[in-house]
Amino acid sequence: MAGRLRRLLVYSGVSGLDLDPLASRLARELGAGHAKYEAIVEERMKAPIYHVAELLLANYHGVAEELRRAFWDMVEEASREEDAIVTMHLVYYRRHNPIMNPALVELHRLAARGVEVSIVDMVDDYYHIVYRIAERVARGETPGVTGFQVLDPASLVSWRSAHNSASQLLLMHGVKVYSYALKHTWTGHMRLASMLLGRTPEGGGRYDTVYISHPISKVRARAAAEGAELWSYPDAVEIEEFKRMLEEQCPRLVVLSPTSVDELIPGDGALATRIGRENRWPHPGNGVHEFPYPVDLAAKPPAELIYPASDTVANPGYMKMLRALVEASIERRDLSYVAQADYIVAYRPSMYGERHYGVDMEVNKAVNMGKPVYSVVPPGEEPGYRLFTFMYMLRSPEELIRALRCP
Repeated sequence: MAGRLRRLLVYSGVSGLDLDPLASRLARELGAGHAKYEAIVEERMKAPIYHVAELLLANYHGVAEELRRAFWDMVEEASREEDAIVTMHLVYYRRHNPIMNPALVELHRLAARGVEVSIVDMVDDYYHIVYRIAERVARGETPGVTGFQVLDPASLVSWRSAHNSASQLLLMHGVKVYSYALKHTWTGHMRLASMLLGRTPEGGGRYDTVYISHPISKVRARAAAEGAELWSYPDAVEIEEFKRMLEEQCPRLVVLSPTSVDELIPGDGALATRIGRENRWPHPGNGVHEFPYPVDLAAKPPAELIYPASDTVANPGYMKMLRALVEASIERRDLSYVAQADYIVAYRPSMYGERHYGVDMEVNKAVNMGKPVYSVVPPGEEPGYRLFTFMYMLRSPEELIRALRCP
C-alpha cells in the first residue's frame, strides 16, 4: 500500500503550530509528496478533528480502526513521489485528556516495511500557540474547539510534553525523531528536511547537526538590570549573529538553537503575561509564519475566548505552576537537542567571567554521551579555572569555521 514511497517525513505537534504551510512549502521545494492526515480523518469521519478526539474518548477501540485506515489513505495520497512530507498529531487533547493517536502503531508498521520514517516534533513558544488558536476561533474556523475544555498555556505545555513522549516511544521502533522549534531559520528547516530525506548538502558530503550552548539567563538579567531591551541587547544580538554566521558559512550544518523557544520570561509575579519584543530573546523571521508582538495573555482575546483569565493567567498560583512546567520543558528540550546533535559548540561559556549553569550541564551531558565539544572563548574571557575536562578550545568564530572544515 506504500507504493513507491521510500521516505516519510512527519511534522507533528500541538494545535496552534499551523504546520501545514511549513510542510507544504518544504514538499514543494524538495519535490516530495504531501498530505495532511487530519484533513483525511475529517473527510472519512465527516466530523471536525476535535470531535473525532471526543469520539476516541467515548469508544477508543471502535474509532481507532477508522483513524488507522485514514493513515494508509494518507500514505497512498503522499506516495506519488518516493519521498513524502506530511503533518499529523501524535497525541490529541480533549476534555483535559491527552489521547494517543491510534495511527502511531501504523508508523511503526510502515517503518517495518522498509520505509524510512522520520518525525519532527515541532515546538513553539506557548504564547504564540495561544495567539494562533485564538485567532482561528475568532475567525470562526474552529468554533467548537473550546467546548467542554479550556486551551490555556499550562494545558498546551502539558500537551506538548505528551507529544514529545509519544515521539520518543517511536524512536525505540526504528523511527528517527528530532525535536525542532518553529522559530529556527527557514534555512534550518530546509536543511533538516533535506537531511531526513537523504539529500546531499551544497558542496557535497553529509549534513551534521550542531547544538549551540551559550549563556542566556545572565544575559537576560544584565539587560533587565540596565533597563535595556533584550531584543536589541548587544550580547544577545552578538550571540545570534554568531549562529547566523555559522549557518551561513557551513552549508552542511543544521543548527539547533536553545533560544528558538523562549518562555521563561519574568514579569509581575512568576512569569510575564504580556510578551513583547523588548523582553524576548532575539530570533530570526523564518518566512513561514509571522510572530506578532506584543502578545497579552490576559487580554480579550485570547482570554475569555479559549480560557478564563481569572482562573489561569490572572491567578498568581496558576502562573507559579506554569513556570514549573516551563522550567521542566526547557531542560527536557535542551537535553534532547544535545542528544540529537552530532557535536556541541559552547559559545562564550565564561562570558562575564562567570560560570553558566545551563552551559555546564549541557557540555557535561554531551561529554558523557561521547560527543565532540568545541568551545569558543575569545581573548580576555579566559576563566581562572578549568572550564571543562574534555573540550576543544578555540579563540574565535573563524578558528571554529576552520576546525569544522567548512568550505
